[in-house]
Amino acid sequence: MAQNATADQPALEGIWRLSLGQNAVTMVLHQFEGQIFGSASSSEESWNGVVMGSADNSSLELTITFLRENGLSEIRLIGSFANEEMRGTFYRSDSIGNAENGEFEAILINPDTSAYTPVKETLPEISTSQPALTTTSDNTSGTSPSETQGTGAQSRYTDVHSLAHLVPPAAGVIPPGINMGGAGGMGMMG
Repeated sequence: MAQNATADQPALEGIWRLSLGQNAVTMVLHQFEGQIFGSASSSEESWNGVVMGSADNSSLELTITFLRENGLSEIRLIGSFANEEMRGTFYRSDSIGNAENGEFEAILINPDTSAYTPVKETLPEISTSQPALTTTSDNTSGTSPSETQGTGAQSRYTDVHSLAHLVPPAAGVIPPGINMGGAGGMGMMG
């Protein structure tokens, strides 16, 4: 994408090295007139994010949004631009209430946006709570549905037949007018 800067708007397109106190972030910025958008990454904290913002004359506002193990996080940059450098104040917050602010500096390290490479993220696996499966006399093979999938990958689906022992006997009565057929959904008969 070609730079779309005018005399009133700074040329911000390129790859930037952003310093937030002791943390460093790499940003690739694209520009269409006064609108700035792109990507950001932190190899120190192992995340990739999205950058959106605007620039006018020598001032800019950028917001970096990214996902961490505790939810969404955001870094807001408010500052100025001159001679392939940015300076200003940053505000960082996340979805669990952590917040900080300080001064930031950024320098243009490469005007070629194609050279940007995101980091390989190492987010922890998100565990889903599933009821414990127990072997009943109906399950003669002795294996649970997740064990029969081969490579040890756990399915996000649970075989409801294996949970039949958890349903009280009276709950198995189906009232008249309920259609239990079809692709797994219940519907009312008309």
